[in-house]
Amino acid sequence: MKNIFAWILLYYLRFFARLSLFLHKPKVIGITGSVGKSSTRNAVHAMMEDYFKVQVIKEGNSETGIPLGILGIDPGHYEFSDWLRIVFSAPFKINHLKGISHLVVEMGIDSPLPPKNMDYLLSIVHPDISVVLNVYPVHTLQFDELFKQDLSEDKRLEYIVKRIAKEKLKIINKVNPVVGIYNENLKSQISPQANLISFGKNDEADIKFTGYEVDLKKTSFKYFLTETNNELEINIKNFALPKGYLEVFAATIAVGKSLELTDKQIANGLEKNFTVPAGRSSIFAGVNSSIIIDSSYNASKASVLTFLEMAEELSEKENRPLVLILGDMRELGQETKMEHEAVAEKIIDLKTDQVFCVGPNMKKYIVPKIKGRWFKSAVEVGDFLRKSLPYRAVILVKGSQNEIFLEEAVKKILKEKSDARKLCRQNGFWLKKKNEFFQGV
Repeated sequence: MKNIFAWILLYYLRFFARLSLFLHKPKVIGITGSVGKSSTRNAVHAMMEDYFKVQVIKEGNSETGIPLGILGIDPGHYEFSDWLRIVFSAPFKINHLKGISHLVVEMGIDSPLPPKNMDYLLSIVHPDISVVLNVYPVHTLQFDELFKQDLSEDKRLEYIVKRIAKEKLKIINKVNPVVGIYNENLKSQISPQANLISFGKNDEADIKFTGYEVDLKKTSFKYFLTETNNELEINIKNFALPKGYLEVFAATIAVGKSLELTDKQIANGLEKNFTVPAGRSSIFAGVNSSIIIDSSYNASKASVLTFLEMAEELSEKENRPLVLILGDMRELGQETKMEHEAVAEKIIDLKTDQVFCVGPNMKKYIVPKIKGRWFKSAVEVGDFLRKSLPYRAVILVKGSQNEIFLEEAVKKILKEKSDARKLCRQNGFWLKKKNEFFQGV
């Protein structure tokens, strides 16, 4: 019975979201991928906001988050009273997009089955510009159920990645958008269409990666645009962004070219307006003259590896000790062991001074290989480090959110306590949830 009510609610929200899109007809830019969706969404919005009446759905990328974003309804704490408010207000929110020319939508999938798959999301929104950033084995747990046969870990992972790619690429292959933008690595799985733009490190890419540099003041990204035979450089100040952001800004440039923006407009929009969401790559001053790179919002193998490389580069360039605070990567199903051990192998190759870990997967698969130190909770590791951080350390913080919450470790080692409000998951809903969780640890 509960499941029936859930579907009724989903269809109810979808109806009014679709009605709003029909009435106001914004051009939809849909973004999907395994890593970097939120950052790309924000980059596209930053690039566009000085030139278009653009709106971005910031608080959701799911079967509920997207329609609520279209209608401009705050989900609150997802309690019963919030759902009553949502149901009664939905019909009165259909004009939320009035006057908006473009809508930027992040589209995340957690399963091959509705409502958490791409088919269901496409039943809500039909992108005019579709972007596929990448495909990695993230949220593989639900894809494990697709098959029962015994396979080696490598073969199983290969199968699951292909299935995830097929699901995400529906945003181009099924929709047939006005413009399809994709990572060159996925070319073999893209259906031939009239207007496609590729990006990547290969010479065949329409937007090719040519350069990357990072320090504690700015990060620079360089590209070669095949169509115009031009080079384009993007400089993002006050953020230490990993090399993986080459994909984020390449996809954003492709959107800009689709909208007929000039190279100068694209660069100016990004350099003036781009910021990262809380917990994605923020830099904070820490105790004992340390620098904290806060990427505590979430973690996958691909994102962890690229952040590890960046942190090592900064440590060497700035001549500072390197300290890692790492948490479990969650929702990986049968790939949990393989993905964590791959991260362990990377850490072994790094020039680290100290490694601190939180979570059962870290304890089981990583700590024994790297001889790191394990803590039961983020609060415990934060309390320990506040008293024992090396002088002038570069501290990388990276972990998943469910039962990890490394932002609470960051909170303990901030130089300025007022910076705590800039961390991820600091609203009433999350603080209550985390307080209950840490009391039970």
